[in-house]
Amino acid sequence: MRLALVLIACLLGADVANAQTQPLQDQEVSWRAYAAERAARVRVFEVDDERRPHTIVVDDRVSNGAPITDEAQFVADLVGREVGVDPTAATFVFRFTPSAFADGAQERGKTLLLRATFRRTQSGGLGSPNWRVLTRDGLDELTDRASL
Repeated sequence: MRLALVLIACLLGADVANAQTQPLQDQEVSWRAYAAERAARVRVFEVDDERRPHTIVVDDRVSNGAPITDEAQFVADLVGREVGVDPTAATFVFRFTPSAFADGAQERGKTLLLRATFRRTQSGGLGSPNWRVLTRDGLDELTDRASL
């Protein structure tokens, strides 16, 4: 299917390298943590990577209080169940825009991007995440140039 789209784009003279991918899923995920409701926007992208064929972008909200990275394992497990993806077979990107830090702030502006990958422990649970700071170009690569 993807090859057919690339061929059609080439025939139409489109710039395939700058084509933007749409997420497979774009939804709100909510949960209860320590007597408070928390929520995040979650977008799932399919990417060309055998080990981690999905990139999951999680946008934090100022209304969450503490950053959702404080409970990254729980969030990854919950999101994985919600969207039908094994968290160990995905790359998670926790995205913090200015609106994640202050009420009424713009969505656009300097953005903190943290990449997290997970492995299973011997007991079967998710282990601690492996964290990396990600650049905008890195996010573009992980989402096949989606407009975020």
